[in-house]
Amino acid sequence: MEPQDIYLEPKEDKMVFLKKNDLHSANEIIEIINSSKSSNLSDADLQIIKEIKSNLINSKQLPGWWSDQESFYIRNNRSSNLLLEYIAFRYKFKRFPVEKIRTDFPLYVLIEPVSSCNLRCPFCFQMDKEFNRKPYAGIMDLSLFKRVVDECEKNGAKAITLASRGEPTLHPKLPEMLDYLKDKFLEIKLNTNGTRLNDELCHEIYKSGVNDVVLSIDSEKKELFEQLRKNATFEEVVENVKNLRRIRDQYYPDSKTIIRISGVKFLPEQNNDKFMNFWKSIADEISISSCEERWDTYNNDVKSDFFEPCTLLWERFYVWFDGTCNPCDVDYKSKLSPGKLSTHNSIRSIWNSKEYNNIRLLHIERSRNNLNPCDRCGVY
Repeated sequence: MEPQDIYLEPKEDKMVFLKKNDLHSANEIIEIINSSKSSNLSDADLQIIKEIKSNLINSKQLPGWWSDQESFYIRNNRSSNLLLEYIAFRYKFKRFPVEKIRTDFPLYVLIEPVSSCNLRCPFCFQMDKEFNRKPYAGIMDLSLFKRVVDECEKNGAKAITLASRGEPTLHPKLPEMLDYLKDKFLEIKLNTNGTRLNDELCHEIYKSGVNDVVLSIDSEKKELFEQLRKNATFEEVVENVKNLRRIRDQYYPDSKTIIRISGVKFLPEQNNDKFMNFWKSIADEISISSCEERWDTYNNDVKSDFFEPCTLLWERFYVWFDGTCNPCDVDYKSKLSPGKLSTHNSIRSIWNSKEYNNIRLLHIERSRNNLNPCDRCGVY
């Protein structure tokens, strides 16, 4: 994959540095729809594709939900026979949460291999000392992981992320987990702080077809980096990321895996331009966003005028290392958990459960102030 130009795109409180990638035109998307196979689509998804095509023909404009991400994925996977499935998935992923439409099964599932972390970043809930012991600390059993993946594949989940409250590369069987995910989903993402990216793991990332490796890195300066990513060594992480890129270039020249640097703007000394210029020769995408109030969620000030429903309740689903399921990871102590996987409980049953629907209903009724931490959420 050849390095490409990178541009700066301000998005509200986020600065995003991405590969230069022009959006498709309406006519280009129509052509993609016309030339792509549809044998894998359900009747409902076929109807979505027909409506998208009709709207494109009538309006001659891109749909409002279409972004650089969709265009980049399609250009990067142009030979895939799953493009119509991908377009239908992205429509549902973008529109259904806004319209409060609950799918029968979550489209996007985040699986937590490990709840703990080897770093102590000042803006992270890992700073909460209570969180770093039982019942919160642990690693996922491989049999549970396979059960979760199997249910997701069987029921039509389209995207999986390995991450959540902890650092997934701490799991001794992460390469096996990645291998088990291979060819089962449209999108596979791995989030990591980059401290444990050894050769074996790098090779498995490419062999298993991971779409995105998202590296939590905030600075190009050793002092700032080590202040923000406490317990990490700057030189080691830089070399690990370079090695990740080097292995891709040398052994997997046709790989579609994207290397993304994702930072948090926490200190005024952080310089976006210098950050971009340092990492742009190594990474494909770079972003840095403003810090969110998530290091002590439960003691945040209550937002008395905060009533808008949270779209995450319809957008994604979290499975912790022990099978506990949760609407989001801002609630890192699972006060809102609607259930735990067991012989009687599945992802489907919990996603559609009375407990989960009651949470959604309170949000729809603009009564999230009755839920802790929804009443003091510093993220959404």
